[in-house]
Amino acid sequence: MTTNGITTLGNRTFLFGGASGIDTSALIEAAYNQRKAEADKIDIQVTKNTNRMNALGTLQTLGQSVQDALSSLKKNYSILNTAASSFDARSGTLSSSSSTSPTSLVQVAIDPATPLGSYEIEVQQKAQAHRVGGNSLTADNNADLLYTGTFDIGVTGGTAKTISVTSDMSISELAASINAEKATTGVTASVLKTSETGYQLVLSGVETNKQIEVTNITGNDVLQNLGVLDGGGLFVNELQTAQPATILLDNVPVTRDDNDFSDLIDGISLTVLNSEPGTKIQLQVTNDTSSVKDDILNFVDAYNAMRDFVLTQQQVSDGQVSEEAVLFGDFMVKNMGTSLQALVAGSYGASGGNLETLAELGLKVGSDGKFTVDENVLDNALTNNFDEVRAIFETTATVDNSEFRVVANTSQTTSMSFALDITYSGGAITDVSVGGDNTLFDISGTLITGKAGTAYEGLSFAYVGTTSTTVNVSFTQGAADLMSNTLENYTDVVGGLIQDEKVRLDAQNTELNLRSDRILERAADFRERLIDKYAKLEAQMSAAQTILAQIQAILNINNKNN
Repeated sequence: MTTNGITTLGNRTFLFGGASGIDTSALIEAAYNQRKAEADKIDIQVTKNTNRMNALGTLQTLGQSVQDALSSLKKNYSILNTAASSFDARSGTLSSSSSTSPTSLVQVAIDPATPLGSYEIEVQQKAQAHRVGGNSLTADNNADLLYTGTFDIGVTGGTAKTISVTSDMSISELAASINAEKATTGVTASVLKTSETGYQLVLSGVETNKQIEVTNITGNDVLQNLGVLDGGGLFVNELQTAQPATILLDNVPVTRDDNDFSDLIDGISLTVLNSEPGTKIQLQVTNDTSSVKDDILNFVDAYNAMRDFVLTQQQVSDGQVSEEAVLFGDFMVKNMGTSLQALVAGSYGASGGNLETLAELGLKVGSDGKFTVDENVLDNALTNNFDEVRAIFETTATVDNSEFRVVANTSQTTSMSFALDITYSGGAITDVSVGGDNTLFDISGTLITGKAGTAYEGLSFAYVGTTSTTVNVSFTQGAADLMSNTLENYTDVVGGLIQDEKVRLDAQNTELNLRSDRILERAADFRERLIDKYAKLEAQMSAAQTILAQIQAILNINNKNN
């Protein structure tokens, strides 16, 4: 038996138990919950799918971070990609034969892949711009000069411009008039305050080793009156002579009009800052081992971060899988981990070399699959076996035709050697084969691409020759290339395995949510019908009770009358 009450179910508020004394709201809610139980199960599955998608997204991002870290350690094939390999980075070491710091005499920048070597530099003379000055005038720099006339001004070998002077021009206005033509003449003018009441006109060449020239003077010789020229047209106060820069490079004299010697040694930008005859500067071009080490350590950090996440997906406590282990037992995650661990433990580079494995570089893998780094071992390897370290990380591809090159590599093949027969006819490549099989490659203009499903999948070549030929290709993959290519199979946001699974789960959730909505709609409709049914029952019972009360009242009256 229940007491009367008011309840709300769905969007309905109603009385229950008024006539029957039965908790009809509880009966309705129990029936409703039974009808929507399947939707509750679906919601649980949707939540599981969402958690799995989020976990896969995290794994995808961590894998991409590893690829980003490997990008500077793997081979760069694309001519459009200007990002150089860390192994191409160069470091320049300067030393001086005197107490003078070499960096005060020269500034050096070295391009990636510049050949290693050493050079001796002696800066005998720094390039200078011509600079001349006039006499100090005891007058306001804005006072009218009261001179009229013209003169042509420029530099040797350049274009002169005519400067017109009027009587109302001041020394400052004269300087402004000269500066207005500096782009053409190569001469600038300035007014220096030489004393409390004195001002001096100074003319300077824009470029070094360019002699200032003044010709075709008419009217008042303004520059002579200002003390810049003498009566013979020569400069009175030559503040700085025009001269070129001169250095000795390995005892060979070299001269430039300016202080820029960037065209002297391929890959080396050399700028003269000051001169000091007799001081010998030694420039040593070496591999930038610190840059390579930083990139290797960045890879280790990214790889370990990914392994940490994978480990959280394998956690079991007291025989129970951790709530965080959303991907526990996932076949794809297991395959991804197994593939990478096999690559981490692999051998690379030239067979028989001193160094062939990551472990020999000081990168050892523990029982948890994470790297630990012995930096002393790594430093020693980079210093003494740089090329072998490079061969471990970078893919080596050799071809015997200068008109043929590798342009892309997403292959997961460790190594191969093959002879590529190219048929060129009618101004185009018409056939490509290996061992007589011409079904292995696709041809598009000058591009030759290995077909999917073949051993050459992921390899693209370009041939710009105009004759039929046979190209011998040898290909040995490095750890960085293989790991990056393997990860791409999982992390690619277009067709990677992780992305495909995320898309599948998202589509499944869409369908599950539609099913859940339909179930809830039917359950809600069923609840509405039950509410109406029990409401009618209550009404009928209330009416019956009213009639019964009336009968009882009549009977009680009759009993009293008797």
